[in-house]
Amino acid sequence: MILCIDFVFEDMMTRQEEEDENEINNKVHIKPNWKRDISSIFLLMVLYLMQGVIIGITVSIPLILQSKGVSWKQQGTFSFVHWPFSIKLLWAPIIDSLYIKRFGRRKTWLLPIQLLIGLIMILLSFYISSLLNTKNILVLTISWIFLYFLTASQDICVDGWALSLLSNENIGWASTCQTVGQTIGIFIGHVLFLTFESIEYSNKYIRKLFSIIEKPSGIISFSNFLLFWGSTFIIITLLIALFKNEKSHKNDEDDDDDNKRTNNYSLVETYLAMFKLFKKPCIRELTFILLTQEIGFAATNFMTNLKLIEMGVKQELLTLMFTPLILIKIFIPLCISHWTSGSKPLSVYIYCYIPRLFTSILIAIFVYVTPVFQPFQWYYYLIANILFGINETFISSMIVAKVAFNAKISDTHIGGTYMTLLATIANMGLSLTRTSLMYAANYLTWKTCIIHKQQNMSCNTDENKNQCISFNNGTCKIEIDAYTII
Repeated sequence: MILCIDFVFEDMMTRQEEEDENEINNKVHIKPNWKRDISSIFLLMVLYLMQGVIIGITVSIPLILQSKGVSWKQQGTFSFVHWPFSIKLLWAPIIDSLYIKRFGRRKTWLLPIQLLIGLIMILLSFYISSLLNTKNILVLTISWIFLYFLTASQDICVDGWALSLLSNENIGWASTCQTVGQTIGIFIGHVLFLTFESIEYSNKYIRKLFSIIEKPSGIISFSNFLLFWGSTFIIITLLIALFKNEKSHKNDEDDDDDNKRTNNYSLVETYLAMFKLFKKPCIRELTFILLTQEIGFAATNFMTNLKLIEMGVKQELLTLMFTPLILIKIFIPLCISHWTSGSKPLSVYIYCYIPRLFTSILIAIFVYVTPVFQPFQWYYYLIANILFGINETFISSMIVAKVAFNAKISDTHIGGTYMTLLATIANMGLSLTRTSLMYAANYLTWKTCIIHKQQNMSCNTDENKNQCISFNNGTCKIEIDAYTII
């Protein structure tokens, strides 16, 4: 498969170079100079950070649900919240083509979308605790899908805006801004949130350190966290509306021509341009690869954290265990920007694929032997951080390489749609793999009720589990583990 990826990526770059040969020959190669676009780079990182906070909260919710004892099937139901990022291509052309010229192509959509995100987060802050405590998975999923729909729409705007905010020689920085910004946001919405939301951690380390009286709640609550970030979304959006003018950093001699060509793309023409891309064999080949690329990493990506919580690793300690990985996510894009800004950014992706597969196998073995380490000592977390750190290095490198490649081949006339097409295909592969995996895990896992050291009945459904516990405090024991199988 790696040879297939190599062939397709080389083929795509060759065809792209042939199509743009005349244009490239008429331009002088300019080395990247990030200082020229420092303000634009900062703005993009802020926008991606805000997006990352929502992604981080979304990653945190399954961990909270797992600690409350939900099933793999219920986790599979909630995994549908990720699907808006997988189907955003359906409305990306609308965002790319319809806009109010007075406000600008991107700000026309970005401002109302972010204001609406802020309002919804504030509204959800009043109901989130009740939804989690009652395990109302359906209502929680539906409400979060709508929030994720808006976040996906914001991503379309930001991806497209990045192509015009950054100068041609710095376009490779779009992937760095996305990766670094989202990583910091995910750290805030996932690691910091779960750590300071934990009652035990807050009392044992924070309140005790500062001689504060212990309380039956964390330093922050889910409700207050949503309220704060909802307000932040609104404030930052208003600042962008007042102080940031939308303009292109193209060469002055090309500005008029670019604007004319951009304005000539109607909604219908944008959709047609999008579908014409699939006439290219290289796009169809790339589509197949992107849809299947995550299969080998599925269990490691989507089940490891949940499985560790099931095995007794505390939720807040798990998030702290992954804290050092944030540094990797931030610095890897900066370290490899030289290669991802070059002519063949996907070379990085290819070189990381097989080592990542091997690392996933090592992580699966580590999870399998986790019960041996109980009670968990410092060396358990050290081994975990080394394994997950190596894995994260490959993941971050591959993500940056893909985003840089998308930005490099995208047509700025339909920039948001072009980048969204390629990102959507990859996200579709992630969503299909994640949801299918969770539902499959529900049916592949087999539990039995143990009462007085004897197996009495099945313990696979919530009803069976409640019956088991009600009979002389029986316990559910896993006989067949889906994680090991998958």
